[in-house]
Amino acid sequence: MFKHQRFFFFAISVGASVLTTIGAMGHAQAAPAELYCNIKGSTLVCQVLGRERKVMSADDVANFIDASESNSYVTVKSRKGYERTFMVDGKSPQFKRMGEVKNSGSTSEVASAKSNIFNEIEKRVVKLADELDGTAGATEFVLYDPSIGYDKAKREMRELTTEVEGYRKNRDKICTSTPAYESLSKASARLQQTLSNIVYGWQTPGTCMDSYKIYRDKEGAIDLRQLDSSVDHYKTECKKK
Repeated sequence: MFKHQRFFFFAISVGASVLTTIGAMGHAQAAPAELYCNIKGSTLVCQVLGRERKVMSADDVANFIDASESNSYVTVKSRKGYERTFMVDGKSPQFKRMGEVKNSGSTSEVASAKSNIFNEIEKRVVKLADELDGTAGATEFVLYDPSIGYDKAKREMRELTTEVEGYRKNRDKICTSTPAYESLSKASARLQQTLSNIVYGWQTPGTCMDSYKIYRDKEGAIDLRQLDSSVDHYKTECKKK
């Protein structure tokens, strides 16, 4: 029996020998840093993901390494077009050594350490992507590759986004199409028509209510609070003589 997992991540212990496949993370962490990269030669050409995509700069490299100490991802499009997501292991020895540099090193030494770690991540990711391309190319009939899970997740997300957008466009119609709402709307319309007829009748010259003034706004609407004193006016002016 196949057990389907929506997302697959690879934990990267930078420069180490272990590659671990894990399922969807057990608990969400706030705003992890994330890169989307293409392989060009032996290097990565990356964009920083967030509210907006932007080309990665030297400052972004340092920020990404800082964020990787807690949580960060690198999605790589391989030479064969597979998209795979890797997770940087912020508990690896490389990050522990960088922590020591932060505690005792100069600003330039810290910057150099961050740059070196990113270079190691880059080499490791490119190597893993090439190796996984080779593995994927060797499968047939029933295919397996982490990129399949990533592609499936993107497809489901597009379907969910389409459904949500459809709801947003039609939410007014959805919220006003229930039997209870339609019944209330009809009752309100009848009440409005009845009040209009009464007010119109009061304006008929020669009736006992013709002196009761009703004011309309520029659009012809009547503030119903004007009718609060209509009962007293009726009792006073409309008694039988």
